[in-house]
Amino acid sequence: MPGPAPARNLDRYAVEAVDRAFIILELLRDASRPLGLQEIARRLGMVKSSGFRLLCTLERRGYVERVDGDGRYQLGSSWLSFGRGTLPHRPLTELALPYMRTLLDRFGETLNLGVLRDGEVLYLEMLESPHSFRMAARTGARSPVHSSALGKAIVAYLPEGEVDAIVRTRGLPVLTSRTITSPAAWRRELTRTRGRGYAEDNAETEPEASCIGAPIFAADGTVVGAISLSGPTSRVRALKRQAVRALVEACERISRALGHNAPVRKGGERHRKSATRMRPVPARRRG
Repeated sequence: MPGPAPARNLDRYAVEAVDRAFIILELLRDASRPLGLQEIARRLGMVKSSGFRLLCTLERRGYVERVDGDGRYQLGSSWLSFGRGTLPHRPLTELALPYMRTLLDRFGETLNLGVLRDGEVLYLEMLESPHSFRMAARTGARSPVHSSALGKAIVAYLPEGEVDAIVRTRGLPVLTSRTITSPAAWRRELTRTRGRGYAEDNAETEPEASCIGAPIFAADGTVVGAISLSGPTSRVRALKRQAVRALVEACERISRALGHNAPVRKGGERHRKSATRMRPVPARRRG
């Protein structure tokens, strides 16, 4: 019997149908509500007929179930009793949404919740700014980790080997004139992110758009996602001190709800102490 395939050849031996079945399970795990076939297919970019066959197979095995026969799916009893599937009693989005709504009400800029999937950021949830000129990402969309605040906030806390693998497979492509494209410079950026407890995207993904992001941790200390606040660079700069403080505190509360009880990072603590001396700057609406 052949042994396990070397890590560098895993894609070569992957079975597409199995891979897509797990992607569906991960999507339902991270969703804040049951999802219908059309939405699942749209988010994952798959043909509805293929998605339907996969869902039928998963339903037959008890890994998904339909809600009241209305065509929407959620995780089933087999998944909930399978290994770590019993640990998160509530999906990440359900825990994060109340804090995201509070941040949106306070700062008026777009809030994003993301996780790491296949070396990219997958957007689980997005609350859109009421401003006519705003930043917005579609739920289910993906973004590079090296330029986005969400990506930096997550990758900064990954083991070194995982960071190396992302650089090898995804690279550091140029997106704007400010994108970090040097591996050494990107590692320095990740070090800064860990030191202060939050990440920044200074027009590195889209011109004139900036973001700040903070990590969310599970009970065992592994990073499981991040929340970012995004908007036009001028508005984000005006809100930055107050928004960073509120964003980091929100993510720490979500982490505690997941069972993470590690002390506050020194870098983040220094920022919060300095931020308390600043008066809030009201966001200006653009017509």
